[in-house]
Amino acid sequence: MNKEHFRKELSKVEFPKEDVFDVISKGIAQGRKEKITKQKVKLKRIGMLLSGAASTFLASGLIFAPITNVLASVPVIGSIYEKFSLQIGHELLESNLVTQLNQQATSNGVHITITSAYYDGNVIGITFKAEGKKISLDSIGDKGPETGYAFHLFDGDEQKQWSGSMTVLEETTDGYVGAMEFYSSDADLPTNFTLPLTFTSITGIKGVWKFDVPVEQIPLETIQSQAESILKEEDYSLKMESVVKGKATTLLKYKTTSPLVGKDDSIEITVFDNEGNRLSKNHADVLSTGSYNGIIEKDIRELFSSKINGNAKFLIIQPIINRYEKDTVKSMGQRTPFMVESSRFNYKIMVEKIEQNGEQLILDYSVLNVNTDTIKKDNLQNFADFIMVIKSENIHRDKNGELDMNKTINYTIRSNRAEVKEGGDLHFQSTFEIEDGVDYQDYSLMVPFGTLSLKEDIKMEPIKVYLK
Repeated sequence: MNKEHFRKELSKVEFPKEDVFDVISKGIAQGRKEKITKQKVKLKRIGMLLSGAASTFLASGLIFAPITNVLASVPVIGSIYEKFSLQIGHELLESNLVTQLNQQATSNGVHITITSAYYDGNVIGITFKAEGKKISLDSIGDKGPETGYAFHLFDGDEQKQWSGSMTVLEETTDGYVGAMEFYSSDADLPTNFTLPLTFTSITGIKGVWKFDVPVEQIPLETIQSQAESILKEEDYSLKMESVVKGKATTLLKYKTTSPLVGKDDSIEITVFDNEGNRLSKNHADVLSTGSYNGIIEKDIRELFSSKINGNAKFLIIQPIINRYEKDTVKSMGQRTPFMVESSRFNYKIMVEKIEQNGEQLILDYSVLNVNTDTIKKDNLQNFADFIMVIKSENIHRDKNGELDMNKTINYTIRSNRAEVKEGGDLHFQSTFEIEDGVDYQDYSLMVPFGTLSLKEDIKMEPIKVYLK
């Protein structure tokens, strides 16, 4: 698709915010299962969130905020900002809390200028402008990322990169503009900070544009709290530590506990104020993890990309437990029918028939012990679609005997789509393309029962945190 046409069509797209966050939650769960890279979930929203390296993008900043007076005067950026009600930048711009800058670096005939920055909570936003005769969006092609530019933080070490998002490069009458937003995973940053930022390419033009961007944290208000929600019979708990009120963001710091068997579980929260206003979730950082007496304890700091209403008297925090387990592996070298059972939950699949025709392997099975009142058809379909096969010799386990997905995932084989068969919505047939000349009995099944458990969440008692 022509990039200019892409940008024009993008402006017509409606932004279903709640659906997007639902997609993010599903993707994070799937990503936690696979644990293949640091990168977070790919979204169906014309973009991606960064998890480690600042190298992927959110097209045209659909979830990006730092719009300054400079950028607000640019029709393309300004119209996107207005249409999608970008929260953080809007709040800070209205309060005149975005600092305009004029730092410039030149390399290979291209001038890049840092035009503004802000620092609210643990969020640092930056906007920039690029100028030069060589720059052209039409020349990107295979020369660079779809955003039109590449960069790194600090000295480029992957382990030092921050989470964040970035807009695509936009052409204006006086150059090309873009914006970035970063979230520090450090427990605490100094109130005065210098962010080392280096651009390495612009529309495929290689170069080195180095900046030390000075930012000063907007004053915060911290409210301490000891409010707690406990699910004693299951060893789950969530204890609040503090609410940090920024001018456009909110940070919640809390501890969670879960049983050792649920070490991959998560406790997610939704937050409303007493007037019914919901805080917009952004992302959560696990600052530390420890274990004692069969309990897993995590220190968590969660960012919300909206501020707390000045009239709010308290927050209502609803913790929800998402339980999880790794894929269950079962050899196919046995007579049918046979059962594959979840090691943690009550879910099962009954493998009723296996057929092999050369490279084609057909698996006929039923899903058992599923509550169809809480697990919808599309979730069942997703579960069946992610049942995979793998040559048994390619299964890798760690020193504790647990499935090592990092070393195993590249050998797995998925069906194109599981087909619902006669006999009800829980009867499926999956077709796999396996290695020619290899008997199916040399393969194993990998069944993702954890994806079903995510659809049967456990609500804990809500927590009330007073703000005044």
